[in-house]
Amino acid sequence: MRAMTCLGAGLLLAAAASAQSPYQCRTPGGSLYFSDRPCTGQLVYGGRNETPTPAPRSHASVGEAPSYLQYMSPRCASLHDALRTASARGLKYETMNTMRRDYQAECGENEREAQSQYSRDQGMERQQKNAERQLQLVAQNQARLHEQQCEESKRILLTKRNRQDLNESERAELKRFEENYRARCTR
Repeated sequence: MRAMTCLGAGLLLAAAASAQSPYQCRTPGGSLYFSDRPCTGQLVYGGRNETPTPAPRSHASVGEAPSYLQYMSPRCASLHDALRTASARGLKYETMNTMRRDYQAECGENEREAQSQYSRDQGMERQQKNAERQLQLVAQNQARLHEQQCEESKRILLTKRNRQDLNESERAELKRFEENYRARCTR
């Protein structure tokens, strides 16, 4: 009940002040005040000579940090993050422009080197993955070829074993062939 009374009194005071004062102004800090004179600067929100101002950003998005940030010097990485998050922190446009200019002067070269190093590392990583893929394909092809050779050897062995008319040298050759087959194809 007491809160309702205070709220009502505050609204009455505001209404009375706005009735007497045709200008509703805001300070640079965002506080609202009423004046019988025109507001100064660009922070005029009411009255006859209203100056339009951009709507305040409620939730400015902060983009993702670039992947090459890890390659930058700690100071430049910190400045980059400060610049990237400036609008979300409510910094003024002029301040952000000054930050950009100072960042380029101090860290522009460091950022370019970091981008180059990141790009080189990514290229090397891609090459390494491609080489690993190639090795894997070669190993798969060799395994497939080995399997096919073993299947063919097995077929030949079965055919020769089923023959009854082998002479002594053919039986010796069959025995060597079986030993080679076991050595290569059975594990």
